[in-house]
Amino acid sequence: MSFDTWLLYLVAILLIAISPGTMAVLSMSHGIHFGKARSLATAIGSVSSALLLMFASAAGLGAILSASEYGFTILKYCGAAYLIYLGIKLLLTKASGQGLDLQHIKGKGTPKQMFKEAFLVGISNPKDLLFFGALFPQFIDISAPQGPQLAILAITWAVVDFSFVMLYASMANVLAPSLKTSNKLHWFDRTSGGVFIALAAILVAKDG
Repeated sequence: MSFDTWLLYLVAILLIAISPGTMAVLSMSHGIHFGKARSLATAIGSVSSALLLMFASAAGLGAILSASEYGFTILKYCGAAYLIYLGIKLLLTKASGQGLDLQHIKGKGTPKQMFKEAFLVGISNPKDLLFFGALFPQFIDISAPQGPQLAILAITWAVVDFSFVMLYASMANVLAPSLKTSNKLHWFDRTSGGVFIALAAILVAKDG
């Protein structure tokens, strides 16, 4: 792969990463509630789901889903249902009359739980399979060995994905001390929950 091709790919995925989505919302929520260190588990979960989708797409699963409207629809609704579950979970958080105790909040999340949430959010949109299936061929030279090229594309995506998840979590963590009342945190959770539900509705409403 030429440097120019790789650079064009890097610019493309940076623009994609900057666009806010479900993972950005989850990263900010984890950053505020559990801190930057534990958000490493969130970043690893996001990267793991993306790599799995990449390999599945390369293996032809994306083409199968594209041809099978029934299977694609089932996966799409399962993904939307999980996003709605996360949204409702955040909407139902209750405000407390006491100030925000960051140490208490940070103690509630475990890396395993955070990894699981990030992985499931990342894997919940079957459109990403089709996305990788459409994106990667644009940057692959079929006259050269494809394995090393796919590895470069996957590693570059993983580094960018990891970096942006940690960036969102770190930015949110900076805001955490200013959320000195649980009411403020409560409204952040409600807003995040509403975003998850809205994104689930968009996922279901979109054709294809």
